[in-house]
Amino acid sequence: MKANQKFKGFCKNNSGYTQVVGGLIALLVVIAVGAMIFFQVIDSFDGTSDEANDTINETKDMGETVFGLLPIIALVLVAAVIIGVVITMGGGSKF
Repeated sequence: MKANQKFKGFCKNNSGYTQVVGGLIALLVVIAVGAMIFFQVIDSFDGTSDEANDTINETKDMGETVFGLLPIIALVLVAAVIIGVVITMGGGSKF
């Protein structure tokens, strides 16, 4: 209930879309910086055994998958903002 009230107040705010764009840019920057830090750290590990090397390689592969999929979250958020703008331009209610 409280989340819906906050969302209604956010939609009525004219600067809300600016905040969303700023949040999306911040999200993309955090993803990029996180990926750079992750790959710098994972490359610094030296495995002393075959099992350690396998674990490092599996972690690196999983990180590549995760960081490859994270920008999709930003694309979905951009699409949601665009849909919200189109709905309000078409005379629909802002919730």
